[in-house]
Amino acid sequence: MTYTTSLKLGNEHHKIMNTLEFYAADITFLEKLLSEVLKKNSNHEVKTEAEHFQNQFIIQQKNIDEIKSKILINKHEAAMEAKVHAGKVDERLVTDIHQIKIDSNQIEKAIEEIRTAFKKFVAKWL
Repeated sequence: MTYTTSLKLGNEHHKIMNTLEFYAADITFLEKLLSEVLKKNSNHEVKTEAEHFQNQFIIQQKNIDEIKSKILINKHEAAMEAKVHAGKVDERLVTDIHQIKIDSNQIEKAIEEIRTAFKKFVAKWL
């Protein structure tokens, strides 16, 4: 097996987790704004569009939670390996965190697209 320092992973865990926390907070804000739109508009078209956005928010929050879980698992495995190998971890864990980063970037893009469409929705109905 090939080993690397655990510091590389720790920094990546932290960066990805912070980004996910930002987007989770963003979704919470957008959900509150959606609630305001629904309070001011009760027609069918608004409700239909709002349901679409609410579903997207739920899906993306679930995706964020799944990525956070993967990070915690990776972090735990890295800590266990670092104990056994004097601060070194298997390169496989680095490869895993790179895939987690790719998945996180895809979530970021999806949320950015949803936010853009949501802004148009809010502008139309508020």
